[in-house]
Amino acid sequence: MSRFYGIDASVYIFQAYFARQARHVSEQGFPLNALEGYLETLLKFLHSERPAHVLVAFDESLGRGYRERLYPAYKSRRVLPDEALAYQLRACRRLSEALGLYCHAEAEFEADDILASAARQAREQRLAVTIVSRDKDLAQLLCADADRLWHFGSAPRSAEDWRRERGVACERVADFLAVAGDTVDDIPGLKGVGEKTAKVIFEHYPSLDAIYRDLDGLAALPVRGAKGLRDKFANAREKLFLFRQLCRLRDDLALPGFEQAALRKPAVDDWMGQGEALGLSANYLYTLQSRYPRAFVAPTGAKS
Repeated sequence: MSRFYGIDASVYIFQAYFARQARHVSEQGFPLNALEGYLETLLKFLHSERPAHVLVAFDESLGRGYRERLYPAYKSRRVLPDEALAYQLRACRRLSEALGLYCHAEAEFEADDILASAARQAREQRLAVTIVSRDKDLAQLLCADADRLWHFGSAPRSAEDWRRERGVACERVADFLAVAGDTVDDIPGLKGVGEKTAKVIFEHYPSLDAIYRDLDGLAALPVRGAKGLRDKFANAREKLFLFRQLCRLRDDLALPGFEQAALRKPAVDDWMGQGEALGLSANYLYTLQSRYPRAFVAPTGAKS
């Protein structure tokens, strides 16, 4: 079965940004540590996996997406990229496209929504889906037995792996986060109910909708404070359904030219030229080509 790979670029860009020292500096004086780390991870992935169908999702909706309009506190503590990091984000996309990769970003929607929409279209083409990320929200995309969530460098995880490790079924992730809360995204969840209690709740209820059809049944759950759960949920109905809307990934985005996710032949000369223009040395770029040669040779049948 052929496989589609959706790459969550931001995870690897920010990982490098905070974890490594820069070897290069742009003409404007911006350090290029995020670009270097992202590029090395991407090339290692392409070299080792030789994927035929790839989409790289970038975030351009920070601070102004539809979720912020629904709930202004959403990700309110997250600092927006400064000029130096914004430069590197743009550079990562430029060099990814020069490698023949289909890259996409939206002003209204997050990279997670792009990946969800791409996964849906990939399944329509009968492709297995691997999402390359460590973002817990993306476990929602593990729908079929062959689907995987893979933080590159660790073992890929199936839906069953996720359920066994996290104690939450993938199809219940959005409902679970709505109740338990998500500090990363500034979603408070249901006051007085933490992760442990939320896990027990969703072992017995498949969704928020099911909970509200049987509020009285909450009192029988084997958790501390079960008798008070009915009133907690009854008083927070509107907020919890809003939180679930924030946590749910949108898979209905139009991705113009999704067929471009079929890997194209890399424009190596262009890639080299752009890399140097961005501030990377020719020697460094040649070293990457030597280290990851299969990343620069498109799969058989790739488009020019």
